[in-house]
Amino acid sequence: MEIQDLPAWLTRWGAISWRLIVIGAVVFFGFRALQTVSVVILSVVLALFLAAVLWGPANWLGRRIPRGLASFLSVAGAVGVLTLIGLFVIPQFVASFDTIGNDLSRAGDSLEGWLIDGPLDLTPEEVESYRESIVDWLQSTGRDSLIGGATAALEFITGVFLALVVTFFLLKDGPRLADGLTRRLATEHATKTRKALSVARRSLSQYMGGIALVGLFDATLIAVALWIVDVPLVIPLAILVFLGAYIPLVGAFVSGLLAVAVTFVNGGLGNALIVLAVVVAVQQFEGDVIMPLIFGQTLKLHPLVILLGIAVGGLAFGLFGAFLSVPLIAVAVAINDAVSDDPDGDLISLARG
Repeated sequence: MEIQDLPAWLTRWGAISWRLIVIGAVVFFGFRALQTVSVVILSVVLALFLAAVLWGPANWLGRRIPRGLASFLSVAGAVGVLTLIGLFVIPQFVASFDTIGNDLSRAGDSLEGWLIDGPLDLTPEEVESYRESIVDWLQSTGRDSLIGGATAALEFITGVFLALVVTFFLLKDGPRLADGLTRRLATEHATKTRKALSVARRSLSQYMGGIALVGLFDATLIAVALWIVDVPLVIPLAILVFLGAYIPLVGAFVSGLLAVAVTFVNGGLGNALIVLAVVVAVQQFEGDVIMPLIFGQTLKLHPLVILLGIAVGGLAFGLFGAFLSVPLIAVAVAINDAVSDDPDGDLISLARG
């Protein structure tokens, strides 16, 4: 049978299929290649975030002192502030590790008892099997994550140092590099490139500042609820809630469950239900009022896109990948909205839901 004798639908889908295979191969091998230099990739992306946040202070200082010195002082100031915060936060966590661990263990024992004696009527053997599966998965995740083990600790230190160096050069030479890039492009492409770079910087800065406000809002209200029901470890749990805000949907959910579990162990079912109601109400108010108020439509993403982005980022680059994936997707959508001729008619617009 000659090719021209094949049905039209088979010819059309065959052409589409081999193109999809090629695209899939490029994506797969591209991911594998990026994973081999994941420390460098994550450091550069983290530097983009830091540079976006420090752009305003660096520009303000740059109008008064040399640009290089202004960039160095901005990075050094940020490191100093983060160090002071760490000196407050880390001791709180270290002091509360054993207590939180014991509380979660007791909550797990209570849950196991409910699974056996409750309406599910599971056998102790089934519960133990599920528990071992979860423990094995957590141990495997810990071994494979970016922060697991001595090698990963060294990679973490190297990555942070590299991110700070790249941040310094982005603040110092970023405008000159952007001008050099756009001068080598055609006028139409140069205009879109300048607009895309401006939108990316503004979106990253807005995301980092906005998500900090969201985390502070969540942590404050949940901390007040924990204090009212007289639950210990209010500050460590509030810090966890604040940090959880940087991983949308998943982080807030997990940190909220931890607060509920600790409340259940220390204050009983009634207080746990009160804290659960507060967590749900805060998350609902955040999604319906706070997030739109801070971000508007600029960084709005469909929840499914957020979950898939976190999953892909986490599988590809570990914990930092899960943290960085959502803002990168949001920035890509914002850039598309700014430079696309038909932002509402292309596939990227589907990410906005």
